[in-house]
Amino acid sequence: MADRFASVARTPDPPAGGRRGRGFTLVELLVAIWIMALVAVISWRGLSSLVATRERLGPEADEVRAMLIGFGQMERDLAQAANPVLASLPGPPMRVQTVDGTLSMQILRFSEPLPDGSSELQQVTYTVVDGALVRQSSPPQRSAQDAMSAAPATVQLVKGVASMQVRVWRVNDGWVVPTPTDVAAPPGVEVVLTRGDGTTLRRVLLVG
Repeated sequence: MADRFASVARTPDPPAGGRRGRGFTLVELLVAIWIMALVAVISWRGLSSLVATRERLGPEADEVRAMLIGFGQMERDLAQAANPVLASLPGPPMRVQTVDGTLSMQILRFSEPLPDGSSELQQVTYTVVDGALVRQSSPPQRSAQDAMSAAPATVQLVKGVASMQVRVWRVNDGWVVPTPTDVAAPPGVEVVLTRGDGTTLRRVLLVG
């Protein structure tokens, strides 16, 4: 009888861990929600900053890419500058002139090979018009006079350009501002483009 009462009076052992089966308290839930909200706010601010930076750098990257393309076209035109002797030019193939206060760089160059494999002459002019660097090129012509008098096609290369400066390399003198009376083709040209915000981009190019 005593053994029976002893087994009835004995209480079961508590489960291991002491709190197994219990849920989260209200305080714990509130802390978890607060942490999740804080992480969400930090992530949103980081994403917003990333988008703003991308929107700010996007136009600048496009302008720099356009500048590089413009300089690349200048480099090709100057590399194909006509030989004054072979083309019977009246003067040097590259001249810098100022018309109505606007500087322009004129290049007489050999055109790309025609279907028959020959090349003709083109007059190419770089100048700044209405805040943009433009390239004007005549159709290929058989003579320098025809190339200089032909109606050119105009292509806008770079927007946001305030001005262009050009200097040429002269042996024993270094970089100098060219004059319309120069009779010899320079070995190199320095072109500086000033953007609307005041920043400048400089490029040195070889002639011929």
